[in-house]
Amino acid sequence: MPDTSNRPELALEAARDVVKQLVTIDAGLLTFGIAFMQNISKLGGPTICIEISTISLLVSLFFGVTSLFSIVQQTHTETGNINDHWLRLMLVLSMLSFIVAAAFISIYVIRAPIPLPS
Repeated sequence: MPDTSNRPELALEAARDVVKQLVTIDAGLLTFGIAFMQNISKLGGPTICIEISTISLLVSLFFGVTSLFSIVQQTHTETGNINDHWLRLMLVLSMLSFIVAAAFISIYVIRAPIPLPS
């Protein structure tokens, strides 16, 4: 029978790893979008999609970093676990914001006209 005494620590470690990956992806997408904004804006797609996705990435990044702080706080308490209500709320908000950003980036890519070679 597996030892279940360290399950809360393992759950917090797994959540920390997932949130770190999400924050890294958010930061990468945001950096990519800012670096290539001039090229992206020339495509003529719906710019509202880019604006919404940028805001969603910033929100996801904010809640992701806040979640990491909360995970660290839970890790350093004697009764810390993954079921802290604020931690769960921040994790859900971070993931939902990321999904919204990914959806609007996809919509922009689908709706942007493909430039034909001259």
